[in-house]
Amino acid sequence: MGARQLSQPFGDEPYEEVHLPRAPLVRVLSQLRFERMSILDSPSTASEFAVALSNTYPYSDASAELNMLIGGGHVAPQSTPQTVWRLRSADKKRTVTLTNGAVSLETTAYTGRGDFCNELLTIVEVLQKIARVPSFNRVGVRYTNQITGDSLHHLGDLFRSEILGLSSAPLGNAQLQHAVAQASFSVGDGGGLVAQWGELPENSGFDPGLPMLPIRSYILDLDAYRQSETIGPSSAAIQSEALILAERAYRFLRWAVTLKFLSEFGGDV
Repeated sequence: MGARQLSQPFGDEPYEEVHLPRAPLVRVLSQLRFERMSILDSPSTASEFAVALSNTYPYSDASAELNMLIGGGHVAPQSTPQTVWRLRSADKKRTVTLTNGAVSLETTAYTGRGDFCNELLTIVEVLQKIARVPSFNRVGVRYTNQITGDSLHHLGDLFRSEILGLSSAPLGNAQLQHAVAQASFSVGDGGGLVAQWGELPENSGFDPGLPMLPIRSYILDLDAYRQSETIGPSSAAIQSEALILAERAYRFLRWAVTLKFLSEFGGDV
């Protein structure tokens, strides 16, 4: 069939996945939310969780801070501080974060949705063994792409016009400093996707969870989610849900970018 640009971001067109060895993917994050539970107010429960994952995540720390709930295209602090436990892999490229109300997996070394969702399955299995969460109310998978360097000089070759916006407009004597757009979509039963894209100037950011860069950049951030009060507690079901959401985000990406984008970042097209 060969690689091709999709005509719709949420259609059912078949496509071939294209591996991008130099993908501008700076973070992949999955967060699961649930109602607060009394068992997770106990530090011993969090310690048991950390010990169970210590072979893969040997480093840990705990801090009292505003918990950042990630989704809907923004990062919102909760109103009251609570303890946040972070577990980090030996190479510091993967982080598991646990609070009373959410557990997340974050990586800066993404190797594919299969590997990522398998790791999420393991984390949920451990959580359910220790805390027995009755149900989840939100599952999200978020991909953040950030382009820098020479690629900024030919964005028109990399993205379709609907995504470029002002980045492709002639501006006369002015230079675009900052332009980030956001769009939210409803998809199915409690499902959706929030997309953000646009240009950022030097020493700026759009998400407190990411470092500010000293150079200009162009971001494409995709947060696919399902929100419902009836998401079952099964770890296998959560893994399946995460795979669906990851595919949804990838399909949107393949609609948003051109074949030139795929080849620019190492894809065999």
